[in-house]
Amino acid sequence: MMLMLLFIKSTSNKNGMKISSNFISYESKQIDSSSQILKKPLFMGLDKKEQPFKISAVQAIRYNDDEHIFNLDQPFGEIETSNEKFFIFGKTGIFDNEKQKLFLSGDVEFTNSGTMKFNTAKAEFDFNKQVLSGRNKIIGQQNNSTIKAEGFKVFNRENKIIFTGKSYLTLPQK
Repeated sequence: MMLMLLFIKSTSNKNGMKISSNFISYESKQIDSSSQILKKPLFMGLDKKEQPFKISAVQAIRYNDDEHIFNLDQPFGEIETSNEKFFIFGKTGIFDNEKQKLFLSGDVEFTNSGTMKFNTAKAEFDFNKQVLSGRNKIIGQQNNSTIKAEGFKVFNRENKIIFTGKSYLTLPQK
C-alpha cells in the first residue's frame, strides 16, 4: 500500500490535486517545484575541532537545483570555542551545508560575549577552517580602541586577526 501511495504521489499532476490517506497528505500547490521555504530554520554542526556551531534565520529558501544551498533572511550564527562564544549576523546570507560555509551581507556584525565588535558589509565564515574573512571596509572596536581597514581575516584556531589594505588604529589615551 505504501509503494502504491508513493507511486501515486510521484505521478500526480501539478494542478493542485490533493492526495491524502491515514499516513500521507500531499498538496502540490504548497510545494513549488523550484524551491522549499523553511520558517525559523536551525542548522547545527561541529567543526573539524568538534566545536559546536549554530546557524538560524527568520526564513530559508532552498532551491531544488542545489539541495545544499540555503538562502537566508536575517541569519544569525553562533560559534563556540573552548574559551568563549562568538556571534555573527547580517540582513541576508547563504549557507552551503555541504561545504560548511556561511556568506553574509548587509550590515554584518561579528561580536564576542561583550567586548569585541566588528561591522562590515559582507563576510564569509568557513566553519571547517574556522576562518572569518571579508574584502569590504571593516570597523572594529574593543576596549575603547577602534580599527578601520579595507579587509580582514579572523583565524579562530590561532586567536589571530589580520587586517588588510589601508588600516587605521586608534588607541585610548591614558
